[in-house]
Amino acid sequence: MAAQTNRHNIASTKKTSATRSVIRFTFAIVLMVALLPLYILNILFSMLVLKAPIKGENWIDIGGDVVELYSWQVGPFKSSANIINVAMGQVHFVGTPIIRGTTSIPNVKRFKSPCEKAGLYDCLQLHHATGLVASDELTLLEAQATQNCIQDAMLVFKLVVCNALYKKGGCTQGDCQMFGIPFANTTMHDAINWVCQSEQTQTNCRVGYFLNVNSINLASSNKSLHCTLCGSDKNFVDGSGMRIAAQHSGIDLADNVNGTDMLPLLCEQAVQTEQSFFLLGAKEGVAKQAGEALQAKYTGLDIRGTHHGYFNSDDDIIEQINQSGATILLVALGSPRQELWLAKNKHRLNCQCALAVGGLFDFFSGAIPRAPLWMREMGLEWVWRLMQEPKTKFNRYVIGNPVFLFRVFILKQSIRGL
Repeated sequence: MAAQTNRHNIASTKKTSATRSVIRFTFAIVLMVALLPLYILNILFSMLVLKAPIKGENWIDIGGDVVELYSWQVGPFKSSANIINVAMGQVHFVGTPIIRGTTSIPNVKRFKSPCEKAGLYDCLQLHHATGLVASDELTLLEAQATQNCIQDAMLVFKLVVCNALYKKGGCTQGDCQMFGIPFANTTMHDAINWVCQSEQTQTNCRVGYFLNVNSINLASSNKSLHCTLCGSDKNFVDGSGMRIAAQHSGIDLADNVNGTDMLPLLCEQAVQTEQSFFLLGAKEGVAKQAGEALQAKYTGLDIRGTHHGYFNSDDDIIEQINQSGATILLVALGSPRQELWLAKNKHRLNCQCALAVGGLFDFFSGAIPRAPLWMREMGLEWVWRLMQEPKTKFNRYVIGNPVFLFRVFILKQSIRGL
């Protein structure tokens, strides 16, 4: 009976693979027909300069296999010749990532790709385009390998949109600024190392903030907040809006360094480096629930204390934090209160580093669910937040986002000298 079931599954898999091959070939031929004028133009250009129209280049995919891709020698859209490789069955539209500038190589020994063949598009490209940091690339690729044709088409669509929105080509220097506020253009890995580092000569608690659309809007009318952000030890850039602003400022952002994606990775590193946490903020009981959930997920995580954000005396709270012996303080008091509170009290805190994390505890306590991955991949997490809390987030997103885009337009004009 088991052998019969296995034969049935193998036959079903072969049938599905054959169907996908037919769909892939058909779609490639349709695209080649649609691009025929471009192909003819590039062939004519090649004849004029006495070159072969197409050349083959060898690449390596992350599974270690050699992949040959065609490209036009001269003319526009040189990579459009890749479709010929798809029609010939050499590569797929979606498959194993090919190692290029847009590829993050999974840190997996003897990596074996779960995908059948190399692909022109893949989920790691998408995450690179939007700055998302994947904690497990292999899991992402395994999910990609089980996608159907419609899901593959959606992945390609998301990549095309995101590449248009977050077009690369700017500077990649580590220290940058936008709207007069400095920030660290850094990877998530380096940001976490900065939070966890222990400095023998450190006298004050190091403070880090996350710059997003809301904080920029608030800082434009709040001089104290603007000065506070400018005077921080480290600012990280968070969100699709800031990524668009960076692109128009001629800056390529390394990663989308936001608190929600950072915390799981930070917890893993904190366990290894024996760091400890104090969670301050949110409604009563939320910080405690978040702490318990994190400790249940990350064995050995040391959370020294929690406290809600409704307190009258800074002295009592600071004394509680210092007595706990926590080395990392997460403050979720909402902007601009959390930034101003840290700027005012950082010299009184004994912890090594403090981060202003906004609504982070709501997510990890389970009070508010995180946006699904496909929305985060498209930079639409703010839509999810608006759906969850329409009244409290209306001004921030429905009014704030257009205002911010206008600020981006003004910023771009000022950079161009208009």
